[in-house]
Amino acid sequence: MSAGVRLTALIGTPLADPGVREIVTSTAEALGERNGIRVKVTFVSDDAIELEVEGSQLNATAAAAELRRLTDQWHRGKYDAPLWSAS
Repeated sequence: MSAGVRLTALIGTPLADPGVREIVTSTAEALGERNGIRVKVTFVSDDAIELEVEGSQLNATAAAAELRRLTDQWHRGKYDAPLWSAS
């Protein structure tokens, strides 16, 4: 069983930048490795990423929340701007 989840950028198209896109996709894949679950990036656009996560919708939501937290923190540190959230 697997479930899907999508994160969309707060403002603009930050994933159009190849460096940002690479960090976000590699972080998503690394989350799966660290947690022993399959996380597959199924779609990436200039403003969003979609994942397929092994397990329930709860697993997918938890993986997305952690991806959001980690990459938003990184993006704020590097660009002094949010990636996914206003908080």
